[in-house]
Amino acid sequence: MKFILYTDGACSGNPGPGGYGSIVIADLKYVTELGGRFAQTTNNRMELQAVISGLNFILAQKVSDAQVQVYTDSVYVIRGITQWVFGWKRNGWKNSAGDAVTNQDLWEELLSTVQKISSKIQWDYVRGHNNDPGNERCDEIAVAFSKNDTIDLYSGATTFYSFDVTVPAKTEVIPENNSWKKTAGEKKASWYLSLINGVVTKYSTWSECEAQVKGRPGVKFKKVASSTEEAELMKSWGKL
Repeated sequence: MKFILYTDGACSGNPGPGGYGSIVIADLKYVTELGGRFAQTTNNRMELQAVISGLNFILAQKVSDAQVQVYTDSVYVIRGITQWVFGWKRNGWKNSAGDAVTNQDLWEELLSTVQKISSKIQWDYVRGHNNDPGNERCDEIAVAFSKNDTIDLYSGATTFYSFDVTVPAKTEVIPENNSWKKTAGEKKASWYLSLINGVVTKYSTWSECEAQVKGRPGVKFKKVASSTEEAELMKSWGKL
């Protein structure tokens, strides 16, 4: 049996309230959505928790020699579980600087879970907010849980699911970024702003923003990654 696993995490404030979302697809026939909330966490912890949750669900199916394909937009997760974790464990969970590894508890849990799956797991990177249906849905689930909003999680046949799971994910080569290699730091927080009929609105995700601006002439919108960027954008729009 082949399982496809999409995952994503979200956090407001980083640290702050967060959530994770996972989608497990079994043999392109059945879909199970998973999600959860933590009152005080970080984005990277939610990225890890999303993968752990999905893999544990697959393990619970007790399928021998299951093939698992994981799609995540977290470079931190992929680099960590395929490269860094082995050196960390060998060095007593110390990083190259001799400091304690951040999120050690979740890395140990993820490594243990991966080792319980007898077959090799394929890890692939998908760019976040790039119109990949699986990634976008996981983001929607994660953000809803982070905000403590109500969201219905689907479980059932792929025939009635919201997107076509037979369409391959838009995988990419992991971007080379020295900051990831040196520090494995937290994912940079970002959000979106729109200007519609003179009113500025803020969105946590691209899907939320896109739903409001798509097909509407004369609107403005942009992604920002800091309060300074937001202030500069607001000024350019004549709102400060």
